[in-house]
Amino acid sequence: MKNFTRPIARAIRNVFRTIRDVLSSKARFIRISPFAKGKIIFFDKKKSKFFCLQSRDEGDSSVLDTIFPKYVYRLDGMIRSEDIYAKYKNIVSSGMRPLIIDCGANIGASSYFFANEFPEAIVVGVELESNNAKLAQKNNLNKNNVTILHAAIGSKSGAVEIDNLEGVNNDSFRVNSNLKPGNNSIEMITVFDIKTRYPETIPFIIKIDIEGFEYELFSRNTQWMKDFHLITMELHDWMLPREATSKNFFKEHSKQNRDCYLKGDMVFSIKN
Repeated sequence: MKNFTRPIARAIRNVFRTIRDVLSSKARFIRISPFAKGKIIFFDKKKSKFFCLQSRDEGDSSVLDTIFPKYVYRLDGMIRSEDIYAKYKNIVSSGMRPLIIDCGANIGASSYFFANEFPEAIVVGVELESNNAKLAQKNNLNKNNVTILHAAIGSKSGAVEIDNLEGVNNDSFRVNSNLKPGNNSIEMITVFDIKTRYPETIPFIIKIDIEGFEYELFSRNTQWMKDFHLITMELHDWMLPREATSKNFFKEHSKQNRDCYLKGDMVFSIKN
């Protein structure tokens, strides 16, 4: 019974949310599709256009809501937002292309968002789980400035495996880095590896949502931090208590001349 009523309840909730967003002057992205599975259509009020992305289930649908209606990566309206958009324009006017790295791309919604917001940028999404990576590629087929890599991001090149394949949502896969390359391993690449692949770019934004693996990412080889104008990261201390997963980030951040803003469980670190 629950499997039948849950989609109906979700659809009704989305209908009321759509009405609310249409009436709200603050809402930018309006979700049109009420059901969680299939083609999810949105309307971008700022750019006056429709777009759609694919969802497999409630988990994917929730991710789409987080990126678009909830607008979690909203940059306009921040205290330093003018600096961020000015930096983007300066890179473009120099003849180079801004580089945006989406670490933990999941189904490609955040990659799509950044590619849409900064159309002259090169967006590289890095996604650990293979099915997520395939859907992320599909969701960005019409974005010629987006590349999705099936890999993990870390502080050094190597191999990892997924530590929690069973019983988790599609956006909650975690990494076990204690692995030698083998049949079940996934390539782990570094930020420097990605920068090297795109020599025509200038680092601009790096977004990080890697389910606690940020502890490893910021454990060594963090010279790249000074190059990115904006680092935005989801914290996971709430999910992994007593593991201090954000410790290394704040340790390295404190060594640099950067502002740090907190919004919910998100950190926005901006270069001064």
